[in-house]
Amino acid sequence: MADDDLDDQLIASLAFKRLNLAHSLDFVNDGQELLDHLNEQVRTKQRMPDLILLDLNMPRKDGRMALNEIKSNPQLLYLNVMIFSTSASETDINHSLKNGAKRCIVKPATFEELMKIFRSISEEVENKPGWNYSIG
Repeated sequence: MADDDLDDQLIASLAFKRLNLAHSLDFVNDGQELLDHLNEQVRTKQRMPDLILLDLNMPRKDGRMALNEIKSNPQLLYLNVMIFSTSASETDINHSLKNGAKRCIVKPATFEELMKIFRSISEEVENKPGWNYSIG
């Protein structure tokens, strides 16, 4: 999960623990850190994440730029990216989907809604052929 908001990271982590999902959830703080992490995983031939939850509004390199770089890199373009942002802007949603995001999810207002979203994402990952069972 690429998100610069430490409160959102804590809440996401708590939701994962409460749901007791059989997935891992790792965090990076911005798009640049995400790309550095992914490129290091490619370089060292580590297992890549099955899904990236990407916030759009982050410092250094925002989610829009990170998504564009992921989808233009032949070693990363196969990665599954879902936008997970407070932005409900039609422009942001259209841009994200046009540039390779699987789905755009507006961050929910309540913890219960967040748990529903994470449960749904978990089930989607488990039921998609070719997707493994970790979210990172």
